[in-house]
Amino acid sequence: MFTFENLRKEYSTFIYKDYVVERKESSYRVEYHFSIPGLRDFKSSWEFPALEEADEEILNRLFFNLGMVETISYWKCACSPNLVIECGELSKEQCAWWEKLYYNGLGEFMYRNGIVVEQEDLVHIQCKEALIRPLKDNKAYSGCLVSVGGGKDSVVSLELLKEEGIITYAVNGNSTTHNVIDVCDYKKGTYEARRVLDKELLELNKLGYLNGHIPFSAVVAFSSVISAYLSGNKYIVLSNETSANETTVKDSFVNHQYSKSYEFEQDFMWYVKTMVDTPILYFSLLRPLMEIQIAMLFARSKQYHQVFRSCNAGSKQGIWCCECPKCLFVYIILLPFLSQEELVEIFGENLLEKESLDLYFRELTGIEENKPFECVGTRKEVLVSLKDYINKGGKSLLTERYKDIILQEQDELETLLSGWEEENNLPVVYADMLRTCIKQ
Repeated sequence: MFTFENLRKEYSTFIYKDYVVERKESSYRVEYHFSIPGLRDFKSSWEFPALEEADEEILNRLFFNLGMVETISYWKCACSPNLVIECGELSKEQCAWWEKLYYNGLGEFMYRNGIVVEQEDLVHIQCKEALIRPLKDNKAYSGCLVSVGGGKDSVVSLELLKEEGIITYAVNGNSTTHNVIDVCDYKKGTYEARRVLDKELLELNKLGYLNGHIPFSAVVAFSSVISAYLSGNKYIVLSNETSANETTVKDSFVNHQYSKSYEFEQDFMWYVKTMVDTPILYFSLLRPLMEIQIAMLFARSKQYHQVFRSCNAGSKQGIWCCECPKCLFVYIILLPFLSQEELVEIFGENLLEKESLDLYFRELTGIEENKPFECVGTRKEVLVSLKDYINKGGKSLLTERYKDIILQEQDELETLLSGWEEENNLPVVYADMLRTCIKQ
């Protein structure tokens, strides 16, 4: 059996060796080379559509830093204490930034693997330190690059920005992503980056080397800056809500959604400015809102109700598995805004009648201390949604079983629906637009 301590002793060094950029006819392809000496070498590649030549110096800096976030997927196999960078320079502050991302972004990975380590001991980045000056980006930008995953949140962003000149963005989009994009008939175009992981990584996972959740939204963040740069879009629009700030494990830093949090968003924009002095702005349009407010807005967009999927287990097949906490959460959060008939039409069955979802129900409502390791909303808004359902005469197996606990929730639906989180990075025009929409 492989353990954190034994692997770190045997494989003390992880190396980010180099990256190779190839200009193709209508794209840029970059291949990364990583190594865990004594174990395996790895190759990871990305391809980005590009019709025009780009500034080579800026592009190389962006590609190098995309490689930095790519290291996380491979590094976690053995959790080498030393991360050696052979193909680029970082400032002392940038090194500290990466060490923070490793620790917070891998919080779930460490928790689920039983790893207990201080942040300063998890990984030490070794590279040539330099005073990194941001490169001046003189390109003219306009429009919105809207990240689409296929769930309800990105649908809301698409609908809010329908007059803004949208380019949809995806990484390795699946059938669900493409179905949602196809419904969005007012978009100006689509932009999709392709990411290919090394199969050697999957083999190590099968052999029992350490595996688990990575901060994938950080991967998307770095790739989106490259995509905005190559496509000429000024705004990179995410659909992360304020609910993503709540930790998954109670009274700890462990948050499944860390790289969707406001803290990461702030940190990331600081880091971008250390790379490139650019007009490109990365922000979440839905940051001021809770999941329950987003559900209210989504319920109005009925043209998407049969194509959206938030289920990680089933989205690649375009289905709802109806057995996971994410399916149950989406069902619950939509309760105040859609009828039971509409919900059953979407999911295929009434999830509140399923005995098999009892544990997930308790986790989502806070009866169990820890939330599921999924992108779900806060315990409070789940309880408020269920309380509203019960107060309107709703009955089901799970709500009747925990009715007394649910009704102890003090807040009402109207209170949450009028909420607004001031910690956000929205341009004023979009903040005003969003405020108007939630008041309608």
